[in-house]
Amino acid sequence: MPKNSSVQLRLKKSLARFKSRIEDGSYYEAQQTIRAITNRYVYAKNYDAATELLYQSSMILTEYKKYDEASDLFLYLLEVFTMEGKQGQEFERDDLIKIEDFLNALPDSDSNISNLANETFKFACKQCQNEVGFPRLNKLVGEKLYYSGDAKTIEQSQKFLVFSDDLSDVKLLAALYYDTYKNAGNLNNFGTYLAQIATPYLAVRHASFAKEGLTILIKKLAVDIAKNVEFTPVNEWSILEPHTGNNSEELDNNCKLVNFLQLLVETCEHGSSGNSENFKGLFTRYRPILLQFEGIIYTINAIGQLYFNVTVEQKQNDFLRSMMGNLLGGTPAN
Repeated sequence: MPKNSSVQLRLKKSLARFKSRIEDGSYYEAQQTIRAITNRYVYAKNYDAATELLYQSSMILTEYKKYDEASDLFLYLLEVFTMEGKQGQEFERDDLIKIEDFLNALPDSDSNISNLANETFKFACKQCQNEVGFPRLNKLVGEKLYYSGDAKTIEQSQKFLVFSDDLSDVKLLAALYYDTYKNAGNLNNFGTYLAQIATPYLAVRHASFAKEGLTILIKKLAVDIAKNVEFTPVNEWSILEPHTGNNSEELDNNCKLVNFLQLLVETCEHGSSGNSENFKGLFTRYRPILLQFEGIIYTINAIGQLYFNVTVEQKQNDFLRSMMGNLLGGTPAN
């Protein structure tokens, strides 16, 4: 709230009139009035007043279940935050709660969530000057999308949950990938789904999250494909091998890919440029298997560059950045 008492008084009066119009059913008029008043504050560079007015009015609209109108004002709020120019920790300290409050006020099933998720992420990346934004905001958005009940937004949730810093969200992602695997109908083709949970976490240096995701999925596999695959415990991992007599090349390749992913996570957990030979040896050993799965070899190469400062596969164009961008529907913000 602005410190100037006269500005505070004007804001209270504006919000009171706004609420009165809402109660009378004049939603569009109320919304446009708030925009006009906000424009004056923005012109005067009184960003505290502008953001407070937009925040309070959008929250009032959610109380009356006018989510479309509320979302419109919220998007304007993001614009004003951008004009204000607070960065990183300062914004997180002062204003991130406003974004969280608003998004929490929307039902998980609201049709605006998908677009707001993408716009909020773009904004957060600019504020943080990185490619992942605010992890706690990613958690909030990802969970809302996950519990939306809509297939498209549930799929969209993975792009945010992977950038959360809460280990509990790994369980949501694991459930999502495993359901997708089961619904695909080919129980022999499981390796790529485990790669989908492991490699993005490695790309954001969350090796422990990658490990948790693999562990969850391997335990599920051990129940569903035990008749075809032998799971041999080795320390914290399981080595997968087709049962004797099962000559499926596809199954064998998938088992080897999962074994590789476990070794990769273990190597990255203890990784530094000083022990790059371990990574290069692992890559060389499994390269013929990786070539059986489209695109994954370049992902692994990018992870090698990130953790060990080595390149083991040529002909790629900043694949790590490309992968991160694709997770959220485009090239990350600069």
